[in-house]
Amino acid sequence: MPLFCCLVRDPASPSAPGALEAIARACSPRVELHGAAAVVFDVDGLTRVRGEPAKIAAEVRRLAANHGLTVRLALAKTAMAAWLLAHAQPGSTIAAMGMAPDADAATIGTLPIHVLDAVPGLAEAGTVGPSRRRPRRGHFHMASGPPASPARALAGVLATLERWGLRTLSDVARLSRAELHTRFGDLGVRLHQAACGEDAIPLVPADVAPRFVERLELEWPIEGLEPLSFVLARLSDALSAALARADRGAIVVTTRLALVTRACHERRLELPAPMRDARVLRTLILLDLEAHPPAAGIDVVEIECDVAPGRIVQGSLLARAWPSPETLSTLVARLSALMGETRIGAPLCVDTHDERRCAMGTFKILEKGEGQRAEGRGHRESSKAEGRSGLSIRRFRHPLAVRVTAERGVPVRVERRAGFGGGRVARVAGPWRTSGHWWMGDESAWDREAWDVTLADGGTYRLARDRRSTQWHIEGVFD
Repeated sequence: MPLFCCLVRDPASPSAPGALEAIARACSPRVELHGAAAVVFDVDGLTRVRGEPAKIAAEVRRLAANHGLTVRLALAKTAMAAWLLAHAQPGSTIAAMGMAPDADAATIGTLPIHVLDAVPGLAEAGTVGPSRRRPRRGHFHMASGPPASPARALAGVLATLERWGLRTLSDVARLSRAELHTRFGDLGVRLHQAACGEDAIPLVPADVAPRFVERLELEWPIEGLEPLSFVLARLSDALSAALARADRGAIVVTTRLALVTRACHERRLELPAPMRDARVLRTLILLDLEAHPPAAGIDVVEIECDVAPGRIVQGSLLARAWPSPETLSTLVARLSALMGETRIGAPLCVDTHDERRCAMGTFKILEKGEGQRAEGRGHRESSKAEGRSGLSIRRFRHPLAVRVTAERGVPVRVERRAGFGGGRVARVAGPWRTSGHWWMGDESAWDREAWDVTLADGGTYRLARDRRSTQWHIEGVFD
Protein backbone atom coordinates (compact mmCIF):
# COMPACT_ATOMS: atom_id res chain seq x y z
CA MET A 1 0.00 0.00 0.00
CA PRO A 2 1.55 3.35 -1.01
CA LEU A 3 2.11 5.92 1.68
CA PHE A 4 3.06 9.58 1.22
CA CYS A 5 4.10 12.24 3.71
CA CYS A 6 3.74 16.01 3.33
CA LEU A 7 5.77 18.42 5.47
CA VAL A 8 4.79 22.08 5.70
CA ARG A 9 6.72 24.64 7.73
CA ASP A 10 4.47 26.19 10.34
CA PRO A 11 4.06 29.95 9.82
CA ALA A 12 5.25 30.57 13.39
CA SER A 13 8.45 28.57 12.86
CA PRO A 14 11.66 30.40 11.83
CA SER A 15 12.81 29.99 8.26
CA ALA A 16 15.58 27.43 7.69
CA PRO A 17 16.49 27.06 3.99
CA GLY A 18 17.13 23.46 3.03
CA ALA A 19 15.94 22.02 6.37
CA LEU A 20 12.74 20.45 5.01
CA GLU A 21 14.65 18.83 2.16
CA ALA A 22 17.24 17.47 4.59
CA ILE A 23 14.47 15.92 6.74
CA ALA A 24 12.83 14.36 3.69
CA ARG A 25 16.14 13.05 2.32
CA ALA A 26 16.79 11.36 5.67
CA CYS A 27 13.53 9.43 5.29
CA SER A 28 13.18 8.68 1.57
CA PRO A 29 15.09 8.95 -1.72
CA ARG A 30 11.91 10.02 -3.57
CA VAL A 31 11.41 13.65 -2.60
CA GLU A 32 9.38 16.30 -4.43
CA LEU A 33 10.23 19.88 -3.53
CA HIS A 34 7.72 22.73 -3.42
CA GLY A 35 9.83 25.73 -2.53
CA ALA A 36 11.25 26.31 0.94
CA ALA A 37 7.93 25.87 2.80
CA ALA A 38 6.65 22.42 1.74
CA VAL A 39 7.92 19.02 0.64
CA VAL A 40 6.26 15.70 -0.29
CA PHE A 41 8.05 12.36 -0.14
CA ASP A 42 7.30 8.64 -0.41
CA VAL A 43 7.52 6.79 2.94
CA ASP A 44 6.16 3.44 1.79
CA GLY A 45 9.42 1.66 2.59
CA LEU A 46 9.50 2.97 6.16
CA THR A 47 6.55 0.81 7.18
CA ARG A 48 8.84 -2.23 7.07
CA VAL A 49 11.49 -0.44 9.15
CA ARG A 50 9.61 1.80 11.56
CA GLY A 51 6.22 0.10 11.66
CA GLU A 52 2.89 1.88 11.90
CA PRO A 53 2.29 5.33 10.37
CA ALA A 54 2.01 6.85 13.86
CA LYS A 55 5.61 5.81 14.59
CA ILE A 56 6.75 7.21 11.25
CA ALA A 57 5.07 10.52 12.01
CA ALA A 58 6.72 10.67 15.43
CA GLU A 59 10.14 10.01 13.92
CA VAL A 60 9.69 12.71 11.27
CA ARG A 61 8.62 15.23 13.92
CA ARG A 62 11.72 14.33 15.96
CA LEU A 63 13.93 15.06 12.94
CA ALA A 64 12.16 18.39 12.45
CA ALA A 65 12.73 19.27 16.10
CA ASN A 66 16.44 18.53 15.70
CA HIS A 67 16.50 21.14 12.92
CA GLY A 68 14.67 23.63 15.13
CA LEU A 69 11.50 23.56 13.01
CA THR A 70 7.82 23.39 13.85
CA VAL A 71 6.05 21.58 11.02
CA ARG A 72 2.65 20.42 9.91
CA LEU A 73 2.73 16.76 8.97
CA ALA A 74 0.25 14.50 7.21
CA LEU A 75 0.39 10.86 6.07
CA ALA A 76 -2.00 9.47 3.45
CA LYS A 77 -2.21 6.95 0.63
CA THR A 78 -2.03 9.70 -2.00
CA ALA A 79 0.22 12.73 -2.21
CA MET A 80 -2.81 14.97 -2.83
CA ALA A 81 -4.59 13.87 0.34
CA ALA A 82 -1.39 14.34 2.38
CA TRP A 83 -0.93 17.82 0.88
CA LEU A 84 -4.48 18.95 1.70
CA LEU A 85 -4.36 17.61 5.25
CA ALA A 86 -0.97 19.18 5.99
CA HIS A 87 -2.07 22.60 4.72
CA ALA A 88 -5.46 22.55 6.42
CA GLN A 89 -4.69 21.20 9.89
CA PRO A 90 -1.81 21.96 12.31
CA GLY A 91 0.13 19.20 14.04
CA SER A 92 0.18 15.61 12.78
CA THR A 93 -2.65 14.07 10.77
CA ILE A 94 -2.86 10.46 9.64
CA ALA A 95 -5.50 9.55 7.07
CA ALA A 96 -7.53 6.37 7.32
CA MET A 97 -5.36 3.46 6.28
CA GLY A 98 -8.19 1.20 5.19
CA MET A 99 -8.13 -0.84 2.02
CA ALA A 100 -11.16 0.96 0.56
CA PRO A 101 -10.23 3.05 -2.50
CA ASP A 102 -12.09 6.07 -1.11
CA ALA A 103 -10.44 5.98 2.33
CA ASP A 104 -8.52 9.21 1.72
CA ALA A 105 -11.59 10.91 0.29
CA ALA A 106 -13.49 10.15 3.48
CA THR A 107 -10.69 11.67 5.58
CA ILE A 108 -10.35 14.90 3.62
CA GLY A 109 -14.08 15.23 2.99
CA THR A 110 -14.59 17.45 6.03
CA LEU A 111 -11.99 20.01 4.94
CA PRO A 112 -13.29 23.41 3.78
CA ILE A 113 -13.42 24.11 0.08
CA HIS A 114 -10.97 27.02 0.22
CA VAL A 115 -8.12 24.60 1.02
CA LEU A 116 -8.04 23.87 -2.73
CA ASP A 117 -6.27 27.22 -3.17
CA ALA A 118 -3.08 25.59 -1.83
CA VAL A 119 -2.98 22.76 -4.39
CA PRO A 120 0.19 23.22 -6.50
CA GLY A 121 -0.34 23.67 -10.23
CA LEU A 122 -4.12 23.75 -9.93
CA ALA A 123 -4.46 27.37 -11.05
CA GLU A 124 -2.51 26.62 -14.26
CA ALA A 125 -4.69 23.62 -15.13
CA GLY A 126 -7.00 25.74 -17.25
CA THR A 127 -8.64 29.11 -17.46
CA VAL A 128 -12.28 29.90 -17.76
CA GLY A 129 -13.03 32.35 -20.54
CA PRO A 130 -16.25 34.23 -21.10
CA SER A 131 -19.13 32.29 -22.61
CA ARG A 132 -19.29 32.64 -26.37
CA ARG A 133 -22.72 33.10 -27.89
CA ARG A 134 -23.41 33.05 -31.59
CA PRO A 135 -24.47 36.60 -32.51
CA ARG A 136 -27.86 37.04 -34.07
CA ARG A 137 -27.97 38.29 -37.61
CA GLY A 138 -28.32 42.02 -37.81
CA HIS A 139 -27.27 42.69 -34.20
CA PHE A 140 -23.96 43.98 -32.91
CA HIS A 141 -22.10 42.07 -30.17
CA MET A 142 -19.30 43.08 -27.83
CA ALA A 143 -15.88 41.55 -28.35
CA SER A 144 -14.77 39.17 -25.61
CA GLY A 145 -12.25 40.54 -23.15
CA PRO A 146 -8.81 39.10 -22.39
CA PRO A 147 -8.75 35.69 -20.70
CA ALA A 148 -8.69 35.68 -16.92
CA SER A 149 -5.39 35.01 -15.13
CA PRO A 150 -4.98 31.49 -13.66
CA ALA A 151 -5.27 32.70 -10.06
CA ARG A 152 -8.40 34.74 -10.81
CA ALA A 153 -9.91 31.84 -12.75
CA LEU A 154 -9.43 29.47 -9.79
CA ALA A 155 -10.83 32.03 -7.36
CA GLY A 156 -13.85 32.52 -9.63
CA VAL A 157 -14.56 28.79 -9.82
CA LEU A 158 -14.33 28.37 -6.03
CA ALA A 159 -16.62 31.38 -5.54
CA THR A 160 -19.11 29.81 -7.94
CA LEU A 161 -19.04 26.52 -6.05
CA GLU A 162 -19.65 28.34 -2.77
CA ARG A 163 -22.63 30.15 -4.32
CA TRP A 164 -23.98 26.73 -5.21
CA GLY A 165 -23.98 25.94 -1.51
CA LEU A 166 -20.86 23.70 -1.48
CA ARG A 167 -18.83 24.09 1.72
CA THR A 168 -16.60 20.99 2.04
CA LEU A 169 -14.54 18.80 -0.24
CA SER A 170 -17.06 15.97 0.12
CA ASP A 171 -19.69 18.27 -1.40
CA VAL A 172 -17.45 18.83 -4.41
CA ALA A 173 -16.60 15.11 -4.67
CA ARG A 174 -20.31 14.22 -4.97
CA LEU A 175 -20.67 16.31 -8.13
CA SER A 176 -20.43 14.80 -11.59
CA ARG A 177 -16.96 15.10 -13.03
CA ALA A 178 -18.33 15.21 -16.58
CA GLU A 179 -20.63 18.10 -15.73
CA LEU A 180 -17.79 20.02 -14.05
CA HIS A 181 -15.74 19.55 -17.21
CA THR A 182 -18.60 20.90 -19.30
CA ARG A 183 -18.94 23.96 -17.08
CA PHE A 184 -15.33 24.72 -16.08
CA GLY A 185 -13.15 22.76 -18.49
CA ASP A 186 -9.92 21.10 -17.37
CA LEU A 187 -9.86 23.20 -14.21
CA GLY A 188 -13.14 21.63 -13.09
CA VAL A 189 -11.72 18.13 -13.61
CA ARG A 190 -8.61 18.93 -11.58
CA LEU A 191 -10.74 20.41 -8.80
CA HIS A 192 -12.84 17.26 -8.63
CA GLN A 193 -9.75 15.03 -8.59
CA ALA A 194 -8.21 17.07 -5.77
CA ALA A 195 -11.47 16.97 -3.78
CA CYS A 196 -11.49 13.16 -4.13
CA GLY A 197 -7.84 12.94 -3.02
CA GLU A 198 -6.62 11.58 -6.36
CA ASP A 199 -3.13 12.20 -7.74
CA ALA A 200 -3.60 13.69 -11.20
CA ILE A 201 0.19 13.99 -11.57
CA PRO A 202 2.59 11.36 -10.22
CA LEU A 203 5.26 12.27 -7.71
CA VAL A 204 8.22 13.85 -9.49
CA PRO A 205 11.35 13.26 -7.36
CA ALA A 206 13.94 16.02 -7.34
CA ASP A 207 17.47 15.03 -8.26
CA VAL A 208 20.13 15.29 -5.59
CA ALA A 209 22.82 17.81 -6.46
CA PRO A 210 25.96 15.80 -7.24
CA ARG A 211 28.96 16.27 -5.01
CA PHE A 212 32.39 16.51 -6.55
CA VAL A 213 34.54 15.03 -3.82
CA GLU A 214 37.46 12.58 -3.82
CA ARG A 215 38.74 10.87 -0.68
CA LEU A 216 41.67 8.55 -0.06
CA GLU A 217 42.42 6.72 3.17
CA LEU A 218 46.13 6.00 3.44
CA GLU A 219 47.53 2.70 4.69
CA TRP A 220 50.40 4.49 6.42
CA PRO A 221 50.55 8.11 7.60
CA ILE A 222 52.60 10.41 5.40
CA GLU A 223 54.62 13.41 6.49
CA GLY A 224 55.94 16.10 4.22
CA LEU A 225 54.55 17.67 1.09
CA GLU A 226 56.56 15.66 -1.42
CA PRO A 227 54.74 12.33 -0.83
CA LEU A 228 51.50 14.26 -0.41
CA SER A 229 51.88 15.72 -3.91
CA PHE A 230 51.49 12.23 -5.45
CA VAL A 231 48.26 11.69 -3.53
CA LEU A 232 46.96 15.11 -4.59
CA ALA A 233 47.81 14.34 -8.23
CA ARG A 234 45.76 11.14 -8.11
CA LEU A 235 42.74 12.85 -6.52
CA SER A 236 43.00 15.86 -8.86
CA ASP A 237 42.97 13.62 -11.93
CA ALA A 238 39.76 11.95 -10.73
CA LEU A 239 38.14 15.29 -9.93
CA SER A 240 39.15 16.74 -13.29
CA ALA A 241 37.57 13.81 -15.13
CA ALA A 242 34.34 14.12 -13.13
CA LEU A 243 34.16 17.86 -13.77
CA ALA A 244 34.75 17.35 -17.48
CA ARG A 245 31.95 14.76 -17.73
CA ALA A 246 29.53 17.16 -16.02
CA ASP A 247 30.79 20.23 -17.94
CA ARG A 248 31.54 22.00 -14.69
CA GLY A 249 34.47 23.94 -13.30
CA ALA A 250 35.67 24.28 -9.72
CA ILE A 251 35.28 27.71 -8.15
CA VAL A 252 36.04 26.71 -4.54
CA VAL A 253 38.39 23.89 -3.56
CA THR A 254 38.28 22.59 0.01
CA THR A 255 41.10 20.33 1.19
CA ARG A 256 40.59 18.30 4.37
CA LEU A 257 43.45 16.38 5.94
CA ALA A 258 42.71 13.97 8.80
CA LEU A 259 45.82 13.95 10.98
CA VAL A 260 47.18 11.21 13.23
CA THR A 261 46.32 13.43 16.20
CA ARG A 262 42.58 13.08 15.31
CA ALA A 263 42.57 16.74 14.27
CA CYS A 264 41.35 17.98 10.90
CA HIS A 265 43.46 20.40 8.88
CA GLU A 266 41.13 22.18 6.43
CA ARG A 267 42.03 24.73 3.77
CA ARG A 268 39.67 26.58 1.41
CA LEU A 269 40.75 28.08 -1.91
CA GLU A 270 38.51 30.47 -3.86
CA LEU A 271 39.40 30.43 -7.54
CA PRO A 272 38.96 33.49 -9.79
CA ALA A 273 37.19 31.50 -12.53
CA PRO A 274 35.80 27.97 -13.01
CA MET A 275 38.64 25.61 -13.84
CA ARG A 276 39.15 21.86 -14.00
CA ASP A 277 42.73 21.31 -15.12
CA ALA A 278 44.20 18.58 -12.90
CA ARG A 279 47.73 19.99 -12.83
CA VAL A 280 46.51 23.47 -11.92
CA LEU A 281 44.31 22.14 -9.11
CA ARG A 282 47.15 20.06 -7.69
CA THR A 283 49.60 22.95 -7.89
CA LEU A 284 47.25 25.41 -6.19
CA ILE A 285 46.45 23.00 -3.36
CA LEU A 286 50.11 22.12 -2.87
CA LEU A 287 51.25 25.76 -2.80
CA ASP A 288 48.55 26.60 -0.26
CA LEU A 289 49.65 23.71 1.95
CA GLU A 290 53.26 24.87 1.69
CA ALA A 291 52.19 28.20 3.19
CA HIS A 292 49.95 26.49 5.79
CA PRO A 293 51.46 23.04 6.46
CA PRO A 294 49.66 20.45 8.63
CA ALA A 295 50.91 20.01 12.19
CA ALA A 296 51.22 16.20 12.11
CA GLY A 297 51.17 13.14 9.87
CA ILE A 298 48.25 12.64 7.48
CA ASP A 299 45.92 9.64 7.52
CA VAL A 300 43.12 10.72 5.14
CA VAL A 301 43.11 13.18 2.24
CA GLU A 302 39.83 14.59 0.92
CA ILE A 303 39.24 17.21 -1.78
CA GLU A 304 35.82 18.72 -2.46
CA CYS A 305 34.91 21.24 -5.16
CA ASP A 306 32.07 23.74 -5.34
CA VAL A 307 31.30 24.01 -9.03
CA ALA A 308 29.86 26.37 -11.62
CA PRO A 309 29.08 25.88 -15.34
CA GLY A 310 32.15 25.50 -17.47
CA ARG A 311 33.64 28.54 -19.20
CA ILE A 312 33.13 29.08 -22.93
CA VAL A 313 35.92 31.29 -24.22
CA GLN A 314 35.94 32.79 -27.70
CA GLY A 315 39.24 34.26 -28.76
CA SER A 316 39.54 37.55 -30.65
CA LEU A 317 41.90 38.64 -33.39
CA LEU A 318 41.62 42.32 -32.37
CA ALA A 319 41.63 42.37 -28.57
CA ARG A 320 44.74 41.87 -26.46
CA ALA A 321 45.28 38.28 -25.37
CA TRP A 322 45.02 37.96 -21.58
CA PRO A 323 46.60 35.09 -19.63
CA SER A 324 44.22 32.26 -18.82
CA PRO A 325 42.77 32.08 -15.28
CA GLU A 326 44.67 28.83 -14.71
CA THR A 327 48.02 30.43 -15.58
CA LEU A 328 47.25 33.55 -13.57
CA SER A 329 46.11 31.62 -10.49
CA THR A 330 49.24 29.46 -10.55
CA LEU A 331 51.49 32.52 -10.87
CA VAL A 332 49.78 34.36 -8.00
CA ALA A 333 49.94 31.24 -5.82
CA ARG A 334 53.67 30.81 -6.47
CA LEU A 335 54.35 34.48 -5.72
CA SER A 336 52.29 34.25 -2.53
CA ALA A 337 54.28 31.23 -1.39
CA LEU A 338 57.53 33.05 -2.17
CA MET A 339 56.75 36.56 -0.88
CA GLY A 340 53.90 36.00 1.57
CA GLU A 341 50.16 36.35 1.18
CA THR A 342 50.11 39.93 2.51
CA ARG A 343 52.54 41.12 -0.19
CA ILE A 344 50.66 39.93 -3.29
CA GLY A 345 47.45 41.47 -4.59
CA ALA A 346 45.83 44.38 -6.37
CA PRO A 347 45.42 47.88 -4.88
CA LEU A 348 42.01 48.80 -3.54
CA CYS A 349 40.40 52.16 -2.94
CA VAL A 350 40.14 52.92 0.78
CA ASP A 351 37.29 55.05 2.10
CA THR A 352 39.43 57.67 3.84
CA HIS A 353 40.90 61.12 3.30
CA ASP A 354 44.26 59.94 4.59
CA GLU A 355 46.30 59.52 1.41
CA ARG A 356 48.77 57.25 3.19
CA ARG A 357 46.23 54.47 3.70
CA CYS A 358 46.41 51.54 1.30
CA ALA A 359 44.82 48.12 0.96
CA MET A 360 45.18 45.11 -1.29
CA GLY A 361 42.68 42.60 -2.61
CA THR A 362 42.79 39.48 -4.75
CA PHE A 363 44.45 40.09 -8.09
CA LYS A 364 42.41 39.02 -11.09
CA ILE A 365 41.75 40.11 -14.64
CA LEU A 366 38.22 41.47 -15.00
CA GLU A 367 35.96 40.23 -17.74
CA LYS A 368 34.93 42.63 -20.45
CA GLY A 369 32.29 44.87 -18.91
CA GLU A 370 31.54 48.18 -17.29
CA GLY A 371 34.01 47.67 -14.47
CA GLN A 372 36.95 47.13 -16.77
CA ARG A 373 36.00 50.02 -19.05
CA ALA A 374 35.63 52.34 -16.06
CA GLU A 375 38.97 51.21 -14.69
CA GLY A 376 40.68 51.79 -18.03
CA ARG A 377 39.10 55.24 -18.44
CA GLY A 378 40.29 56.30 -14.99
CA HIS A 379 43.79 55.10 -15.82
CA ARG A 380 43.84 57.11 -19.04
CA GLU A 381 42.61 60.24 -17.31
CA SER A 382 45.26 59.96 -14.60
CA SER A 383 47.89 59.41 -17.28
CA LYS A 384 46.80 62.59 -19.04
CA ALA A 385 46.94 64.52 -15.76
CA GLU A 386 50.43 63.23 -15.09
CA GLY A 387 51.40 64.14 -18.63
CA ARG A 388 50.33 67.73 -18.10
CA SER A 389 52.26 68.09 -14.85
CA GLY A 390 55.22 66.08 -16.07
CA LEU A 391 55.68 64.44 -12.64
CA SER A 392 54.30 61.45 -10.82
CA ILE A 393 54.96 60.58 -7.21
CA ARG A 394 56.39 57.23 -6.20
CA ARG A 395 55.53 56.67 -2.55
CA PHE A 396 57.81 54.75 -0.25
CA ARG A 397 56.24 51.73 1.39
CA HIS A 398 57.83 52.86 4.66
CA PRO A 399 58.42 56.64 4.91
CA LEU A 400 61.98 57.73 5.67
CA ALA A 401 62.49 59.65 8.91
CA VAL A 402 64.77 62.70 8.35
CA ARG A 403 65.88 65.88 10.10
CA VAL A 404 64.67 69.13 8.56
CA THR A 405 65.81 72.68 9.32
CA ALA A 406 62.88 75.10 9.08
CA GLU A 407 62.68 78.88 9.16
CA ARG A 408 59.29 80.32 10.15
CA GLY A 409 57.82 76.88 9.64
CA VAL A 410 59.14 76.51 6.06
CA PRO A 411 61.74 73.76 5.40
CA VAL A 412 65.05 75.18 4.16
CA ARG A 413 67.41 72.21 4.53
CA VAL A 414 67.12 68.42 4.72
CA GLU A 415 69.88 66.52 6.54
CA ARG A 416 71.71 63.65 4.86
CA ARG A 417 71.00 60.08 5.92
CA ALA A 418 71.73 56.55 4.68
CA GLY A 419 70.06 56.02 1.31
CA PHE A 420 69.22 59.72 0.89
CA GLY A 421 71.50 62.58 -0.14
CA GLY A 422 69.78 65.57 1.45
CA GLY A 423 70.89 69.18 1.00
CA ARG A 424 69.59 72.71 0.70
CA VAL A 425 65.99 73.30 -0.37
CA ALA A 426 65.97 75.22 -3.66
CA ARG A 427 62.19 75.38 -4.23
CA VAL A 428 59.27 74.67 -1.93
CA ALA A 429 55.48 74.46 -2.29
CA GLY A 430 53.00 74.02 0.53
CA PRO A 431 51.92 73.36 3.11
CA TRP A 432 48.83 71.18 2.58
CA ARG A 433 47.29 70.40 5.95
CA THR A 434 45.07 67.37 6.56
CA SER A 435 43.66 65.83 9.71
CA GLY A 436 41.14 63.20 10.65
CA HIS A 437 39.98 60.55 13.09
CA TRP A 438 40.68 62.98 15.92
CA TRP A 439 37.47 61.77 17.55
CA MET A 440 38.76 58.19 17.78
CA GLY A 441 41.45 58.93 20.36
CA ASP A 442 43.78 56.17 19.09
CA GLU A 443 46.71 55.77 16.70
CA SER A 444 44.48 56.07 13.64
CA ALA A 445 44.17 59.87 14.17
CA TRP A 446 46.39 62.13 12.10
CA ASP A 447 47.20 65.84 11.92
CA ARG A 448 49.90 66.62 9.40
CA GLU A 449 51.15 69.05 6.79
CA ALA A 450 52.84 68.13 3.52
CA TRP A 451 55.43 70.04 1.43
CA ASP A 452 56.80 69.44 -2.05
CA VAL A 453 60.49 70.41 -2.10
CA THR A 454 63.19 70.48 -4.76
CA LEU A 455 66.72 70.15 -3.36
CA ALA A 456 69.88 71.70 -4.73
CA ASP A 457 70.84 68.41 -6.42
CA GLY A 458 67.64 68.56 -8.52
CA GLY A 459 65.62 65.85 -6.74
CA THR A 460 61.97 66.59 -5.87
CA TYR A 461 60.45 64.96 -2.82
CA ARG A 462 57.30 64.93 -0.72
CA LEU A 463 58.00 66.03 2.88
CA ALA A 464 55.46 65.60 5.66
CA ARG A 465 55.46 66.73 9.30
CA ASP A 466 53.34 65.25 12.05
CA ARG A 467 52.04 68.29 13.91
CA ARG A 468 51.54 66.32 17.11
CA SER A 469 55.00 64.72 17.33
CA THR A 470 56.80 67.33 15.10
CA GLN A 471 58.53 64.42 13.32
CA TRP A 472 59.49 64.89 9.62
CA HIS A 473 59.30 62.14 6.98
CA ILE A 474 60.05 61.76 3.30
CA GLU A 475 56.99 59.99 1.88
CA GLY A 476 57.95 59.73 -1.75
CA VAL A 477 59.95 60.99 -4.69
CA PHE A 478 58.71 62.65 -7.88
CA ASP A 479 59.89 60.99 -11.07
